[in-house]
Amino acid sequence: MSRLPPLRPEELRPDQREQHEALAETRPVDENGQFGGPFDVWIRSPEIARRMLSIGGFLRQRATLGRRPVEVAILVTGRFWRSDFEWWAHARLARESGVDDATIEAIFEQRRPDGALPAELVAHDVARALHETHELPREVYDAAVAEVGEEGLVEIIATIGYYTFVSMTLNAFAVSVPPGVEPPFPRPEAG
Repeated sequence: MSRLPPLRPEELRPDQREQHEALAETRPVDENGQFGGPFDVWIRSPEIARRMLSIGGFLRQRATLGRRPVEVAILVTGRFWRSDFEWWAHARLARESGVDDATIEAIFEQRRPDGALPAELVAHDVARALHETHELPREVYDAAVAEVGEEGLVEIIATIGYYTFVSMTLNAFAVSVPPGVEPPFPRPEAG
């Protein structure tokens, strides 16, 4: 369910259709021409879609960190924003990437996943610090640079920023989980 009515591909303006077609090259589209997640929202602003897809593609495919710390940063961000779709999608992707269930459960419960790998802990600690205090304490900064380097820390912060935008988009437009999936963060019906 979303606050936005679905737009079929034939209803899109030419610039929107161009972004829809570009996105369809990398993501599955349903029988109504919808992608799910933030993508159907972003198509309404083709330039935003183009730029966000570029950043997202980099974070998914070319980040030096590897998938596990990226997925941990995404989960902490989705949990912070209580973004149903984000949590649902990335808890699954985190598992597929090798993040263990105990780590995912700890993040959901807003606990530090002490049994996680060092790079995952760094991603967790950086994301929690920035979301909760809007600062990065020196000891967290030093641990991050020691574990993933300056480039890795920049990528963690980029991941947090990108998925904050994703989570805010999903929440603002009331993009929920697919039918039949229980939302992880129950809330009153968003009309």
